[in-house]
Amino acid sequence: MTSRIDTNSELLNIKEAASILKVSEASLRRWTNSGRLACMRLGAKKERRFRREDLMSFLENRESDEVVAPTANRPSEVVLEGVAIEYGSHICTLYESDLGRLKWSIPFLVDGLRNGDGCFLIASEPVREEILGHVGEAWSGLSDAIESGQLIQSNGIPDGEAMCRFVEQGIFAARQAGLRSFRLLGDMTWCLDLGMTHDELFDYERRFDHEIGHRYPLVAVCQYDTRDFSGTAVLNALKCHEDTFRYPLSRFLAS
Repeated sequence: MTSRIDTNSELLNIKEAASILKVSEASLRRWTNSGRLACMRLGAKKERRFRREDLMSFLENRESDEVVAPTANRPSEVVLEGVAIEYGSHICTLYESDLGRLKWSIPFLVDGLRNGDGCFLIASEPVREEILGHVGEAWSGLSDAIESGQLIQSNGIPDGEAMCRFVEQGIFAARQAGLRSFRLLGDMTWCLDLGMTHDELFDYERRFDHEIGHRYPLVAVCQYDTRDFSGTAVLNALKCHEDTFRYPLSRFLAS
């Protein structure tokens, strides 16, 4: 099976493709030979080349029963503060104090880890240390979750496309390890700490919303410290998180 060549698409060799899918090169050869996985054959040696889009599509089809729709082993929503949030949602919360930062982040992560969700925490190092300190006090299994890869941490990446790929590949790796649903908490001040402009930040948020937020069994919460973001920036943040308006907005505000 071959794909039409898109000159604007990144082509990956078999080693890179195997790394993304977390499988052996032998498996890729077998799948391409049988027609299960699309590839291109280039040059005199007919070497295999793969489009990232084809790899992502292959994984989605392979695990289609796990994408967004609920399964018998997992609820269809996350319930916090009395709000039932469906998997496949990308929402925004706002806070204006250090205590407000913890209102959603702690129960969101503790509940997810206890229930076996794969969790992401993306924040600057001081904020991550603060949040994890409270998570560790509330749940004794934190160290094991970090060691096993159930909890993935990052300071962020100052490139929106690279950040989306980091999350996506983390989801794929966690699936290979048997995890089936996911939560992501991003404390968005990390973007400012890494020198991203507001335009770059909201380009990332829109890319995440389009490419990640609604495609996977994932609840993503991006929280904004209103002490660090202007009123215009907060308005733009809300515009990038339309899922927020499906719920009572007042529940996503913290003093």
